[in-house]
Amino acid sequence: MDANVALAMAVETEAFINSLRVEGSADADAGVSWRQTSDPEARSETSLYNGSAGIIVFLLELAQATGDDSYRQRAEDAGRTLAARLRAKTWASVAFATGWPGYAFAMDALAEATGNEEFRTVAVDCLDRLVAQSQHIGAGMAWVEPMPSSEITGKTGDREIYDLSVGAAGAALMLLQAHRSELHPRGLEWAVSVGDRLLEVAEHTPDGTRWGLMADMPFAFTAPNFAHGGAGVGYLFAQLFETTGDQRHLNAAISAARYVMSRSHPVGEEAALVCHTEEQQPPIFYLGECHGPAGTWRLLATLGRLTGDERWMKSARILLDGMKAIGAPANRSAGWWNNHSQCCGDAGLGDSALAMWQATGDNGYLDLATACADVVANQSSIGDAGRWWMQAEHRTRPTFTQAQTGYMQVAAGIGSFLVHWQHHQPPRVPTPGSGFLTSGCSCSLGHPQPAMGDSLDRHPRAESSGSRDGLPHHRRHSSSSRRIGHPHYPQPSY
Repeated sequence: MDANVALAMAVETEAFINSLRVEGSADADAGVSWRQTSDPEARSETSLYNGSAGIIVFLLELAQATGDDSYRQRAEDAGRTLAARLRAKTWASVAFATGWPGYAFAMDALAEATGNEEFRTVAVDCLDRLVAQSQHIGAGMAWVEPMPSSEITGKTGDREIYDLSVGAAGAALMLLQAHRSELHPRGLEWAVSVGDRLLEVAEHTPDGTRWGLMADMPFAFTAPNFAHGGAGVGYLFAQLFETTGDQRHLNAAISAARYVMSRSHPVGEEAALVCHTEEQQPPIFYLGECHGPAGTWRLLATLGRLTGDERWMKSARILLDGMKAIGAPANRSAGWWNNHSQCCGDAGLGDSALAMWQATGDNGYLDLATACADVVANQSSIGDAGRWWMQAEHRTRPTFTQAQTGYMQVAAGIGSFLVHWQHHQPPRVPTPGSGFLTSGCSCSLGHPQPAMGDSLDRHPRAESSGSRDGLPHHRRHSSSSRRIGHPHYPQPSY
C-alpha cells in the first residue's frame, strides 16, 4: 500500500465518523459527539473504548499527520462537550478504557495539543475522582466495584478488580503516566500504592507469578496474556521499576513473564503462541492486543530493554513469529475472527508490528504491519459517507457485525493505525494503543471450560541490571512513557 493511499483512507475514515456526528446544545447531554454505530437508533458514547474520548485522540493524530487544523478544532469542540459530561458524572469505573483513567488520558492529550488548560484541569479532576473511589485494602490502594462484563457472563456482584484492562493495574499505569508527564504531583505515590496491593494478591506458582482478573472469580477464566492476565500486570511492574528502581517491581515483572511463557505452545520452529485461557481445550490462541502476542510482547520487550537480557526480546519474537507461522493476518482462526480493531484485530497487531520493527530493525515486522494494512483496506467499505468496517466485536458472536466509530473497536482505531503505517512508525501523539497503555476488552469473557493441556517450557533466565534510578520525565518529552517502540532496545543476536 502506498503511504498517500493510507493517509487518504484515514481521512475517509474520519469522514465516516463525522457523518455520525451529533450536535446540539452545550449541556451535558448534547454538544458535539458521535453515534457509537451507524445504526440510526444508536446513542453517543463518551469512553476511550468506543466513544468520543477515543475519537478525539484519532482526530488529534489526523490533524498532526495532515496539517489540517479543522481536525484539531473538531477535537476541541468535542472535548468541551466531553468535559461537560464528565463534570456531571457521579461515578465512573476504574477500567482504563471505559472509566476515569481513559478520560484523564484523552483530556490530557487534548490539553497538550490545544494548549487549553481547561482540559488539563478536567484530566486532573478525573484522577482525583478515580482515587476518591478507591479503598485502602491490605498493603495498598484497591477498587471494589460491580464486576465487569456482567452483560456477557450473567454474573453479578461487587469484586476487587486487578487486571490491566478493567482493573487496578490499568489505573496504576495511568497514574504512573500522570507522574511522568507532570500531570499530577501524587501520580507516582498512588501508582506505587496500587502496586503494593497487587504484589500482595499475586498468585505464586512453580512456573512464575500470575494474577486473576478479579478477586473470588465466579467462573473459570485463567488468562495469561495482556488484558486480563499476568502479562498486563507484569507490564505495570516493569514500568514501575523503570521509574522507582524498586527491585520488587522488577522481580514481579520477570516472574510474570516466566509464567506467561510457560503457557506458550509451539506452532513452528522458534515460534509459539500463548493460550487464551488455561481452561479452554483444545486451546484457542488470540492474536490481538487483548489476549495475544500483539499485547503480550510488550512485557517481554520491556524486560529486554530494562535488563539487557536479549532472551526476553527473543521471547517477544517467538510470540510475534507464532502469528506469522499460522498465516496471520490473512488467515483467520478461532482467536483471529472477523475483527479488525485495535483491541482484538488487525489494527492492534499492525501497530505492534510497527513498534517491533522500530525496536529490532527487522523488516519482517514492517512486512507484517503492511500485511495488516492491506487486510484492513480490503475489508473496508467506501461510500458517500466515507470509509467504514463491518466487524464482530465478540468472538462468540461472529455474525453480529456493526460499523462502529470507536477507537478500540473499529473506525477511529483503524484510522489511527493507518496514520501510523503511513509514517512507518508508532504514534507521534499518545494513543491508547501506543504501548504505554492498553485496551479495555470484554470480547472474550464468560466461557468457562475444563483444564489446561500441554505447555511449552521456555523460561529465559531472570537477570536484573540491578537497582536503577528513575530518570526525570519532563512533561511531553519522555519517549519511554509514550510508546513501547523505543529506539534503545538492545539489538537481538541469535
